[in-house]
Amino acid sequence: MSTDARTAASATGWQVRLGDDPALHQAPAHRPVRVASLMGYVDPIGVRPGETLRVHLSAPAAYDVAVGRLGQHALLLPEPDDAADRAEVTWLGRASSTSARRYDVHPGSYGFAGNSPVSRPGSVSAWVRVWHLPVTVETSSWAAVVSDLDYPDRCGWAIGIDADGHPGCYVGDGGHHDRVNWTFAVASLSNRLGEWVHLAFTVDGDRVRLWVDGTVAAEGAAAIGDAAAGTVRVAAAAQSGLVDHLLDGDVSSVAIFSRGLTRHEVVALTDDRAMSPTVAVATEALLTHWPLRERRGTTAADNSGNERPLTLVNTPTLNIPGPPASQAIGRPGYDPDADPTRGGCIRFSSDDLVDCGWPAGVEIDVPESADSGTYYVRVTLIGAEDEPLELPFVVVRPRPRLPRSVALLYATFTWTAYARRATDGVSIPGLASSAYSRNISGRLFFNLGMKMPLPRVRPFVHRSHLRDATVHQHLVRPERHAESWLAREGYSYECITDAELDADPGLLEHFAALMIVGHDEYWTQNMRDGVENYLRGGGNVVCLSGNTAFWRVSYDQDTKVIETRKTTHPGEGTGVAWLPPHEWGERWHTDGRPGGKWSCLGQSASELLGLETLGWIDSGDRTAFAPFTVMSPDHFLFHDPQPVPIEADNLIGTRSHDGPAVSGYEVDGLPEVQGMPASDPEGLTVLAHADHGPRFVAHWGADPGHGADLIYWERPTGGVVLNAGATNYPGALAVDPGLQMLTRNVLHHMGVDR
Repeated sequence: MSTDARTAASATGWQVRLGDDPALHQAPAHRPVRVASLMGYVDPIGVRPGETLRVHLSAPAAYDVAVGRLGQHALLLPEPDDAADRAEVTWLGRASSTSARRYDVHPGSYGFAGNSPVSRPGSVSAWVRVWHLPVTVETSSWAAVVSDLDYPDRCGWAIGIDADGHPGCYVGDGGHHDRVNWTFAVASLSNRLGEWVHLAFTVDGDRVRLWVDGTVAAEGAAAIGDAAAGTVRVAAAAQSGLVDHLLDGDVSSVAIFSRGLTRHEVVALTDDRAMSPTVAVATEALLTHWPLRERRGTTAADNSGNERPLTLVNTPTLNIPGPPASQAIGRPGYDPDADPTRGGCIRFSSDDLVDCGWPAGVEIDVPESADSGTYYVRVTLIGAEDEPLELPFVVVRPRPRLPRSVALLYATFTWTAYARRATDGVSIPGLASSAYSRNISGRLFFNLGMKMPLPRVRPFVHRSHLRDATVHQHLVRPERHAESWLAREGYSYECITDAELDADPGLLEHFAALMIVGHDEYWTQNMRDGVENYLRGGGNVVCLSGNTAFWRVSYDQDTKVIETRKTTHPGEGTGVAWLPPHEWGERWHTDGRPGGKWSCLGQSASELLGLETLGWIDSGDRTAFAPFTVMSPDHFLFHDPQPVPIEADNLIGTRSHDGPAVSGYEVDGLPEVQGMPASDPEGLTVLAHADHGPRFVAHWGADPGHGADLIYWERPTGGVVLNAGATNYPGALAVDPGLQMLTRNVLHHMGVDR
């Protein structure tokens, strides 16, 4: 660390130091994908005073690191001033690395048997549903369904699929690869992608038979003698000691036998379609049986009694229906535990990844005295002209230091859901998972890791054709606008993230009000229950967000993985690309509860906060935004304790730093607008309403121009809600006098101290 860094650390209490020695890092024995540019992530995104923030970096050259507190004044200027915003950063500590620290990523999920390796079997059986064929590399390529093969020197046996879709098997002697020991079917599965297929091989002396759906598809040569046992893998093989030949598909009921099965036995396995949890044939010869019906966890059980469990790597997708399941399952009222035909499988993908596993390049000790708020880490390559890497994080305080404080909620689960959508059209395998992208198989990503780069999560504005036209930005910026306004107005507040609310929903009891801002779309059950209980106990919610509490997610506090299984419903149009009804059997999370929209799970956002998502609009021009028209000018919130300045034509919200007016991008309205049951009208007042005209990209209301509704709701079941229904409200709060005064009046009546 430089002298300047030591001085900064001593003066502020922030300690910044280089992290682990990169020489101690051992990369996994797994095919790497090169990361050439500067990338990184912070862990955790929400850090408490007294804790250590770890900055994980892949840096191709020596680098400087600085940590700073983001400014709060420039964001509230009459006109946006990005240069002034950057100039306001208060620097708290620095460090430098004199060498590069470059790391790869190792995507691809699979399972391996790490103990009691299986000697060369007489038969192997597996069900597979291939979603994507392996890409041809040089002269050939293949993906393994199940294998004990490390090309080229330790080649025992395998079942796999080649790049043209031909199923095949390899039966060698455990030594050097010999092409003659491959047997492939003539028929290809290329026209059966997404369909279940039963594959097996049986060995008889020096001959092997390959079976496809209970029929002999090919015969070939098998090496004589017992192969030396290696590592058995499901959905992968190895090459030169590195895991490779990864499968993009679903696998169910892998069984390995010590002898060759008869035709009758192979047909019986095919006819069973993996419905039986145990193997009913050749039980005396059964070496291993992995049903692959796991609904949670990191291992897959061996039902043979020989205790050879599979260790699951890179979080493959669990709790997926298997070969016998009907496409009609998953409708409301369906119970997976009561369905004897559900079966099960595990979905593997060659680009699954939820944790880069990079060592910490920098560690930052946050002092006990650190104020709650938005900070960031800047990483600059020494001697390079590249733009710096800018990683925001939040100092959180789940317990307020002052009474009658606001809990300002940062939508970090929504940040993660959007953050890895490609920013420049280029995707790195393993680093493309988002709630809006698909893996190489064309399947939805169900598992989103937070221990990975989040390239769209940036502390300052980012450039895009839409952003340049409308100044709109829905990640990080809304939280910063709200925090800056609270600070300028002198309100006592503390920051929390979605992860804190999920871990301790009861923390809200210590605050006078919860402020939800921007785009808080993805909620866990704990979050929703926490807000519900808080309101029932007399709490106050100021919801300055749109598309709020729309999707149900679950979150693992240990692995920092978000799980989301989104569903498409009839009437939403063909362009909605989530799980269609015939795939609803996949919507059960690993916590045993179904995923999808809260409104379709019997716990709509409108029951909690009064409004429901209506639609979204992002056409890249100013007509995508609209102000509020005041509907209840005599309501006390427009007059007490201060009069709200209302413009001509009864408008408020005509100015914003996040789009040119308050309503836009994603908006919420009264549930009855889209045909849902109306919220209890007792105590509910529509303060204002926005009208956009027919400009929405997607809209689920009867009136295609109905924009955000601004409501005040004294809930009959307890608690008070002010819901603005617009993602852009925090940006308007920064500069619009009417919304500023209205928000002051609301906080006053909620008892928030200034």
